[in-house]
Amino acid sequence: MLVDYHVHPIAHDDGDHSKDNLRKFVKQAKKKGIKEVGIADHNRYHNMFQLDNIQVVNQEFNDVELKFGIEMDYTPGKEEEIADFLTQFNFDFVIGSIHYLGDWMFDHPDYIDEYNNRDIDEVYERYFNYLSQAARSGLFDIIGHLDLIKVFDFHPQSDILEYVGPALQAIAKEKLCIELNTNGLNKPVEEIYPSRKILEEAYKLEIPVTLSSDAHISKRVGENLDSAQDLLKDIGYEKIATFKDRQRKLVSI
Repeated sequence: MLVDYHVHPIAHDDGDHSKDNLRKFVKQAKKKGIKEVGIADHNRYHNMFQLDNIQVVNQEFNDVELKFGIEMDYTPGKEEEIADFLTQFNFDFVIGSIHYLGDWMFDHPDYIDEYNNRDIDEVYERYFNYLSQAARSGLFDIIGHLDLIKVFDFHPQSDILEYVGPALQAIAKEKLCIELNTNGLNKPVEEIYPSRKILEEAYKLEIPVTLSSDAHISKRVGENLDSAQDLLKDIGYEKIATFKDRQRKLVSI
């Protein structure tokens, strides 16, 4: 079974939750053989969410189901504020992601030069420390693009597992899910999030995985998910995670 649990119809404020736009995402999913699509727009666009339209479009299609979620930025120390915010909506799932280290939006191309001003090993250590805190917060169902910090192809000198290991332990302990996000293939790093090495470690820890394209336009829904599915099978995964009302269910790949 193919699913895509991380798409952005609102994108970066240049899309919306109109019925016409949502239909485009569903129709593309249908072409790709995808059965469930997770609407996961960024929390900063919450005033544009239209659950009513999602429900209407769901009634129009029998072979693709839209799930209502969110990609929520995690900021250490803001756990209570995030928890209060999330109570406003009846989500099927919540993705916890990190895009900022302090006030540095590290995955934005406008701020790439900042990597040259920092010790990359320290950047990785701080990022995965944040990720561990996000996992332990109890706020999320899915941890998004686990090793996003590699986006511009900057890598630490130490083994990546030294940094990601504690975060994976926290994810496993809290019984969270991670996503296999194919959008990294479109970035300078040209690699999925997370890398195969990290996925293999996640498999050893019995951490469940779901599939995601991180599509910001409809034509990219399901992008490279066939190969991502094959990768999971090759590692040993036989099931992927789906969600409804923030309850996880594992289904056969």
